[in-house]
Amino acid sequence: MLKLDEKKIRKGRPIGLPYQGSKKKISKKIIEIIKQNFGTDKPIYDIFGGGGAITAECILNGLEVHYNDLDKDITNAFERVISQDRKWIKTLIVSREEFFEIKDKENKTTDEFLKLLVNSFGNNKRGYLYSEEISDLKYNLAKEIIENHDVFNGYKQTETYKKAVERPKKPDQIGRLQQFERLQQLQQFRQIEKPNYMKVTNKSYQDFSKVSNAILYLDPPYEQTDQGSYINSFDSQEFYNWAFEMDKTNIVIISSHSISDERFEAVYSFDKAHSKFRSGTRNDKCEKLFMVKNS
Repeated sequence: MLKLDEKKIRKGRPIGLPYQGSKKKISKKIIEIIKQNFGTDKPIYDIFGGGGAITAECILNGLEVHYNDLDKDITNAFERVISQDRKWIKTLIVSREEFFEIKDKENKTTDEFLKLLVNSFGNNKRGYLYSEEISDLKYNLAKEIIENHDVFNGYKQTETYKKAVERPKKPDQIGRLQQFERLQQLQQFRQIEKPNYMKVTNKSYQDFSKVSNAILYLDPPYEQTDQGSYINSFDSQEFYNWAFEMDKTNIVIISSHSISDERFEAVYSFDKAHSKFRSGTRNDKCEKLFMVKNS
C-alpha cells in the first residue's frame, strides 16, 4: 500500500477545468502520494489528462509534467484559460439562446467550447444549465454580478446576490468561473517559476510506448459501462497489457474504481471519493489507485 501524510498536502483549493470524470477532488492527494512514495525527480505523464486537474497540481508542486488527451478541444481550452485574464473570463457566461446557437455550429472556436462547458448541465456541453422557466432570471443575475466585480470572491456579500439566493435563483455559472480564475494562477507560475512547465500533446496512450524512467499517471475510461461511444470503443484489456509492459521501465499508476486484470492491485483507496461516468451519473464505487503487483 502507498503511504500518505495528509499534513503535507498543498494548502488551497484544487484547480482544473470543470470536466466530466475529473479527478479534481482528489488531485492534491494523488500528487502528494506520488511525491511521498516516488520522489520528485521523475517526469509525470498525465496521459488521459482530461480537464487538467492532475497536470495543474503537478505544476503547482514544481513537478515536470506532460499533459496529454486525445480530445484537442479540452487541451486547447486548458491552455486558453491559463493564458487569459479575469476580464476575459466574464465573457464566457451565455444565455440559453446563445448556448444552443453555439451548440448547433459545426465548427466551434475554443472560446465557444468553453462557453458550452461553463453553461451546460453537468458540464456535458449538450443541455443548458437551467430550465427554460428560470434561465433568463439566472443568466441576468449572473451577468449583473460579474459586470460589477473585478474578481468573483466576495460577490455573495452584494445586495444583488442577497436578494436572490433562494433557490432556484442562485447563479451556478459564477462558481465555474471562479474555477477558471483559480486556474489562471498557473500563468504566473509559468512566467516566474517554470518557463517550460508542461508539454501538451493529443496522442493515443500507445504513442508513449517508448517512454522510460518516468511516472505514468493513467486515468482511462472505466471498465464495463455503457456510458458512451468512447468508452464502448476502449479496449480495457489491451490497455492493461500495455500498462503492464510499461511498468517494466516506469512507475505506472492507474486511477479507477476496479480493475479486472489480476496482475494489478489496489494500493490506495479514496474512501470518500466517488467517481462519475462521462454521462455525469454517479458511480457508487470509490476511487482507487492501482499498480502492478510487486512492482
